[in-house]
Amino acid sequence: MNEAWKWRPERTEGIWRHGCAWAKPFTAAAPWISLALLMATFALADGRLTSSPGTVFGLPAPAAREGTEPGLAAIMMPVAREGAAGRETMVFFDDARYSLDDDASREALRERIGARAAADATGTMLVLADARVPAGDMILFAGLAREAGVVYVEIAERRE
Repeated sequence: MNEAWKWRPERTEGIWRHGCAWAKPFTAAAPWISLALLMATFALADGRLTSSPGTVFGLPAPAAREGTEPGLAAIMMPVAREGAAGRETMVFFDDARYSLDDDASREALRERIGARAAADATGTMLVLADARVPAGDMILFAGLAREAGVVYVEIAERRE
């Protein structure tokens, strides 16, 4: 009937000439199925992927020059707790040890650093940290030192 009226131009079947006849509709619908799955994935992920604010800090211009020696030094290392699961970070400063997990110990550390920073002319503290010390504890200690009057905190990492 199409040939008599010439409503459609003649064309070859191309790739549709090969393969199973029952699979041809699924093959033709594959791009649309992919688009539908992609849109469903976006709909499921909508509202679940959010950005949250973190700790923002500005890095100052390097103030230390070669030959600058810090006046204060501290050592940070993780220590396994006895009788409890987990670790705590210990700070060794001025022949005493302090725990960053204990509020009273942190306050004593802040006071001791403040007393020593007031007598130090350079205002620079060197922190020798073990590589296993969490970054959050290093940031906490740098904040404690800054509150106590230390101007510059240099962090050196000890690797095994």
